Amino acid sequence: MATTSNMLDVQQEILIDHRNVRNLWERYQAEKDHDEKMRIANTLVREMAIHGDAEELSYYKFLAEHGKGDVVQHSKEEHHEIKRLVHDADTTTAGPDFDAKIAKAFQAFDTHAREEEESILPEMEKNLTSEEKDREARNFLKAREMAPPRAHPSAPQSGGIPQKLAGMQANLHDKVVNTIRGTEYVPLKEQHPETF
Repeated sequence: MATTSNMLDVQQEILIDHRNVRNLWERYQAEKDHDEKMRIANTLVREMAIHGDAEELSYYKFLAEHGKGDVVQHSKEEHHEIKRLVHDADTTTAGPDFDAKIAKAFQAFDTHAREEEESILPEMEKNLTSEEKDREARNFLKAREMAPPRAHPSAPQSGGIPQKLAGMQANLHDKVVNTIRGTEYVPLKEQHPETF
């Protein structure tokens, strides 16, 4: 178990992702250099994809176990739409179509994130012990490590073994594809703590 001084909070780890995606979107909109803009877009796609799977594999599972199945179902439906939009943007070449598609994906992500921030996270935050917050934060961060860096809207969203297996396979595939393509990323504004 973690000591009090190094306890994590699942809400804070989720919020880091939300803030990073918003920051990436601001940077994308402001960037004039095409190559840098594409690196930002690659990072934006990666972060939206990883975040969705990480929540499904960890936090949503916890919510469902604590009587929030209706919230989880609604959130998974939103995640599926976000994944579809992110995948659509990711498979479009740079240009006006890409700009419109990545904007649509970001807007769906941001709407979902704001809903979480306004209702789901605060409600759960007040009902969790420090130990539960820490455990779920660590589960979320482990799930981020396992999640594929690209959106896969047709993959299972169960949060269970099928999604973990599909995610592991997709993660390996995506890393190979990104290496072959020479996909480049930009640094994130905020970093998650090292937990391993």
